[in-house]
Amino acid sequence: MNAVEIEAKISDLALQPFDPAEFPYAFLEAFGNKTTTIKKLRSGASF
Repeated sequence: MNAVEIEAKISDLALQPFDPAEFPYAFLEAFGNKTTTIKKLRSGASF
């Protein structure tokens, strides 16, 4: 993922209504974190 793609995803995220419970995961996803990583974080698993 390059800087332009990240910027586009962050811009899209900024246009969405703020959801404090979901924002951290959406932010991590915007930077290209894998779906499995985000699922583990949601479940409370630590690395």
